[in-house]
Amino acid sequence: MMNRTEILNRLQQVRKQKKELDTEQAISLPTKTHQPPVSNFKDGVSVIIPTYQGEEVIEKCLNSLHRQTLAKELFEVIIIMNGEKDSTEYLIQKFMKRNNMNNISMTYSSIASASSARNIGINRANRKYSLFLDDDDYLSDNYLEKMLSYATPENIVYSQIVNVDAQGKIDAENPINKQIKKAAEQNKNDFPSLSMVATINACKLVPTHAVKKVKYDHTLKSGEDIVYFMDLFVENDLDFKVAPIEDEVIYFRVLRDNSVSRQGMTFDFFIKQRLDVIACLDRMLGKTEDKAKITFIRQKIHAQSAFLNRYLKENRDEREQVMEEIKKRELSYIPYPIINRGLANKLVISYCFPPYVDTAANVMAKRIRNMDEVVDVVYNKMDKVRKRDDNVSHLVNDLIEERIEIPSYPSFSNWKAIDHFSDLASKKINAEKKYDEVYSRAMWPGSHILAYKYKIENPEVKWVAEFSDPLLLDIHGKVREAKIEDETFLKQANKLIKKRFNLPSVKDSNLFLWCEYLPYLFADELVFTNENQLKYMIDSFPIQQVKKIVMEKAVVSAHPQVDHSYYELKEAAYQVDEDYVNFAYFGNFYSTRNLDDLFVGLENVSQTVRDHVKLHIFTGDPTPLREDLKGSEIEDHVEVNPYVSYTEFLNLTTKFDCLVVNDAKTKDSKPLNPYLPSKLSDYIGSGSKIWGIYEEGSILSSYRLSYKSELGNIEQATGVFEKAVNEKKDLLVTV
Repeated sequence: MMNRTEILNRLQQVRKQKKELDTEQAISLPTKTHQPPVSNFKDGVSVIIPTYQGEEVIEKCLNSLHRQTLAKELFEVIIIMNGEKDSTEYLIQKFMKRNNMNNISMTYSSIASASSARNIGINRANRKYSLFLDDDDYLSDNYLEKMLSYATPENIVYSQIVNVDAQGKIDAENPINKQIKKAAEQNKNDFPSLSMVATINACKLVPTHAVKKVKYDHTLKSGEDIVYFMDLFVENDLDFKVAPIEDEVIYFRVLRDNSVSRQGMTFDFFIKQRLDVIACLDRMLGKTEDKAKITFIRQKIHAQSAFLNRYLKENRDEREQVMEEIKKRELSYIPYPIINRGLANKLVISYCFPPYVDTAANVMAKRIRNMDEVVDVVYNKMDKVRKRDDNVSHLVNDLIEERIEIPSYPSFSNWKAIDHFSDLASKKINAEKKYDEVYSRAMWPGSHILAYKYKIENPEVKWVAEFSDPLLLDIHGKVREAKIEDETFLKQANKLIKKRFNLPSVKDSNLFLWCEYLPYLFADELVFTNENQLKYMIDSFPIQQVKKIVMEKAVVSAHPQVDHSYYELKEAAYQVDEDYVNFAYFGNFYSTRNLDDLFVGLENVSQTVRDHVKLHIFTGDPTPLREDLKGSEIEDHVEVNPYVSYTEFLNLTTKFDCLVVNDAKTKDSKPLNPYLPSKLSDYIGSGSKIWGIYEEGSILSSYRLSYKSELGNIEQATGVFEKAVNEKKDLLVTV
């Protein structure tokens, strides 16, 4: 029983604590707490314990502190009660009195938040080292003494962590403790060796000067420990020390049934809360240039992303909502291969694919965007023949589980190179993965050759083969020639064709013939981009017996469009003077597709009209065209520019008054025009006006566009310039 003097002293302590509590209930910590010099901290350890209605568990925690072998004057216990009160305060006071634990201080926050409570504790800590302890956990008797003996201002000391279940059963072989034991055997430790334990609250002694540099994010519902410690690592350069295993320094972690690690699979916990943590980690990537720290931050993002993957596997119909949550947070780093792991049921084979700059690559990316399902993609390493543009990959990254890049020599027509590609790809495609469908797209023949081989090995898989353009016949109607230098391949293909379709052997070894023939027969579905292309390819194919087979499985699907949001992925720096009527042409030109109609039409208009026109051309090699235009009547009205990236191109199409698309000239070499420029689909999505320069009977001629003129009809081309100027400038000109 206390005497009168002791009672009066205790009353003074209570009044002082109450005054502190009233101040700290409304405490608002700055982003970075003032960091006192290390010498201003007292020796020893600050033990920070947040407790929410801890009446059932707090005494066991306090008993472990009472039994510490470290002298009481070398550690302080800061207990922060938070939220709705229960009898915890009474129990603590009773414990303090019974055990003469005058190194315990209590404070209260009305906010039910462990993070806010820990921030209050951090603010109050005044010993050189700090330890976070949950109210239901407890420590080995030697914990503080041993941990302090290994502590320095430059390191974090880690102890063992043993799990204790609701029945009191101890698990010392949990994954985290196994990692700690292994790390203890090493002379030096780092993020990889302590990856699991580094970002949990438990079992570590941290220099208080480092602890005070950062604060817990009280807005996070879970994962706040990961964010706090990752931020601490970014703000500080600290070494890691593991207390020797033989010292038996142990943090006992009690597992509750309602713990965060045992949460049910809800959209809020698995998606929203995990993305909130990822967003915090993502911002840290811009705060450090330390490669080890960046790698560790990304590793933690990967771990959080695995929750999204688990949720999507069980709730595939909610993918759109998950993607919307990701977009909201505007993350700089999103590990889609982890988010999409195990979700791909379709294998896409596209010999050229983003990030490589190529029209065929872009169209395949848009196809995947329109499929709106997760896929694996096989493509060739194209850096020897194509530039890279990583921005284009953003079109489809969220829909790709695995990118399988094949390191073979790129070639359009060399059989050995194509065969090497298909052999390497066959080995790299995961044989354990079971796809429902394989989708191949060619202008590059390697796509269909690999798909054919895959189909033969996996006959139950649906094969969809798309043709971007005729392969066997070129734009002049002449046969493309390239020899398949593998008699065994041809013999086996002929044998299979005879067996399945009862068709005679084909002696022709032309690669381009076989690149049409094999899909015609073995694909389950054939995709053509327009009706003319389908008719032309079938009518001109030398083996007419396949016509009926092809028609039974042919599908016409125009080049895909993308959502308008993709036109804003990258803002183009190119300046457009709004005082002019601005026309734009994107693409190369050659004998069958040139700019004569544009140039001659612009020359033919009156000077009044021409003074209002700017023609912007973006092409692969601008120098020869600039030279050709020098001294001409239209030189000052034409801006010739190099190609821009695909994402810049999309953005630019929204800035011009009119976009020009022209047919290839084919009437001298083909019975009908089988081509439809793929850029037309991008033009349509831009919302800008379109001028189509069409060949009679072409697919382009059937489109309803703002302006149209027939290929070679200069009078009509002149009229388009005049009409466009009249519409924007309200001039009275003859049309």
